Amino acid sequence: MRNLPVSPRTVSPRTLRKITILAAAAALIAAGGTGSALAKGGTAKPPKGIVSPWVVPTLATPASAASARGFDDTGFASNATVNTDNTSCPGVTDPEYYGGTVTINGILITIPCNLVVQMPANTLTWADFVHGTGGTAPLGVDGLELRAVGNIVGSRHIAGLAFVSQQSANTGRGEITGIDYANGALKVADAAGGTVTVQLNDPKIAGLHDSTGADTGRFSNGQSPDYRFSVDQDNPTIHAATGYPMCIPRTDPSVKDDPLCPQKNRPLAPSATTVTVPACRNFSVAGVVPPASGELSAPAAGQKYCSQYVMPVPGISATAPDANQQAPFEIGDVVDYSGTLIHGSPDYISAHTVEANLGIYTQPGTQPSYLAIGEFGVGTADPLATAPNGVAQETQDRIFLESETTDVKTPVDIYYEDRNADGSVFNRWITPFEMTGENAAPLTGPTGGITTQNTGPQPQRARLRATKAPTGLLSPVSYTHLDVYKRQPPD
Repeated sequence: MRNLPVSPRTVSPRTLRKITILAAAAALIAAGGTGSALAKGGTAKPPKGIVSPWVVPTLATPASAASARGFDDTGFASNATVNTDNTSCPGVTDPEYYGGTVTINGILITIPCNLVVQMPANTLTWADFVHGTGGTAPLGVDGLELRAVGNIVGSRHIAGLAFVSQQSANTGRGEITGIDYANGALKVADAAGGTVTVQLNDPKIAGLHDSTGADTGRFSNGQSPDYRFSVDQDNPTIHAATGYPMCIPRTDPSVKDDPLCPQKNRPLAPSATTVTVPACRNFSVAGVVPPASGELSAPAAGQKYCSQYVMPVPGISATAPDANQQAPFEIGDVVDYSGTLIHGSPDYISAHTVEANLGIYTQPGTQPSYLAIGEFGVGTADPLATAPNGVAQETQDRIFLESETTDVKTPVDIYYEDRNADGSVFNRWITPFEMTGENAAPLTGPTGGITTQNTGPQPQRARLRATKAPTGLLSPVSYTHLDVYKRQPPD
């Protein structure tokens, strides 16, 4: 066979690759590699009897510094007890903070001293939960739903967190068809064409007086079958979708107005000046640029009361809505509710939470404004966190908050309450940098806080989420209380 000269400039890339592969194969054969280097099918066989030079020994199982395992049990509580002395916690002298025991699903759970029991809308010590704090028809303890989270130390289940409810997943929704003013109850339509009685579990507050001078509840006339399952009277759990506090008038408004729950705070939708000035004051009338999602919706034809409106600055007139007072529920409002089933004639729901499907806002940048805290979470942020066996743990230096606010422009600030051994409290500001859920939001305006700019979310609900806290800010050990405040306007 005669070899022909070949110029690289005249050879296609595919031909050149073939030549290269053939040359490599020829070199392998010339080196005597046909016996062991190539196998049937072209698969290389590993050499026999050779130990890998990079053998790594199996890691030893870390020895546990303590025999601790976590548990998260949910079931019906039974046989709850409170310790009669402080033998288990000599440093605790107040019996109200003693621990005890409870049985869940046949497992005996130890409740340590100082444990805080989280009720649906209330917090109690273990002793107060077991002994009760008052009411006309207390439910006791046995049969309540209890979730305990803690550690198994040796053979003991020791709780660190405790959550109590009658049935935590029970909720309801419907339209208000009637109101019992004297008993602080709503008649809510059910699917069968009847009604469900939803009474606010709103204990009377000493020193808070109605128009007659008698003690009254925060959101109603004041009543409670079991104080433990009451509303939150400080962080309102009776509110509109924006967080504005709602109420049931203590008297029939057609007979006598309730100054703590005035009828003027629910303006009528029909108005002779609706063409020029909307009866339901919207963002434009309030001097606020409407958000990207649009202006507040106008009331539907035949609607009696405004369902979306902006409160004016308090004190502009005696007949204008007053943002210093709550807004009354009205027949026709749609509400979501959660509570405790109380047997009676008839049975009724003793509600700890009622949210009206209303968008009530306050004038941006003025006081008062309102904030309702929903879900929130805080990362441990400890870079040196380790498990009981010494294995390093991954932590997150992050926080998130879901809340509703009536002021769509003022930033929201979050503080930790750091409690010292002497009882003093230091408020740690954990939102000194601007935080917002908006895409490409400009970092201008007030320094720090979570901006609630209404350029993205629907105006009916402000959802606040802080995605990243400054490095190291959350690391120090904190008391578990979380306070959220609206920024005060400048003087």
